[in-house]
Amino acid sequence: MNNLHHNQRQHKHRRHRQTTLETGNHRRRRRGCRFPGVVLGTMVLTCSSAFAETASQQPSNVVYQLNPETQAALVEAIEDEYKARAFYEAVINKFGSVRPFSNIVHAEARHAQRLAALFMKYGVPVPADTFTGTIEAPDSLKAACQISIDGEIENLKMYDRFSSFVQEPDIVAAFSQLRDASANRHLPAFERCYRRL
Repeated sequence: MNNLHHNQRQHKHRRHRQTTLETGNHRRRRRGCRFPGVVLGTMVLTCSSAFAETASQQPSNVVYQLNPETQAALVEAIEDEYKARAFYEAVINKFGSVRPFSNIVHAEARHAQRLAALFMKYGVPVPADTFTGTIEAPDSLKAACQISIDGEIENLKMYDRFSSFVQEPDIVAAFSQLRDASANRHLPAFERCYRRL
């Protein structure tokens, strides 16, 4: 009877020690990486090597690829800015530094620079300006104002068309601001120019 009682006590003692060890291992695992069956001494090394391996698998230079339609929109937008700037420069060369051409020509240059920054951000080659020096001014300043009015209206239609498919937030914001500049500043300025001549 004494032997039976002694054996039961030893069995309970062994179960208590096993439970304590399992609980301790469980607690240690929760403080580090959750790798079952790893003792604390090697767990730190295992965690470090695991994180290092994960980091090495991450691409070092992720380039977001624009879809072809959005790339074409960027090209069309910057070429529209090139063309407008070339026309305004031709008017200035013929009629002198007349407003609003003399101040809007600088705005077109800034717009082209902003678009060029988007090309570089997304890894798309910036198109060369093939318009400067190739466009002639009309015979009268009034005609130049009318041509500019028509150009700004086409510019608005272009950006409205882009808004139906461009999704990148920074490109959407740039297109929206360039459209607003045409609608709220450039177009009214050319309309005033036409009316006063």
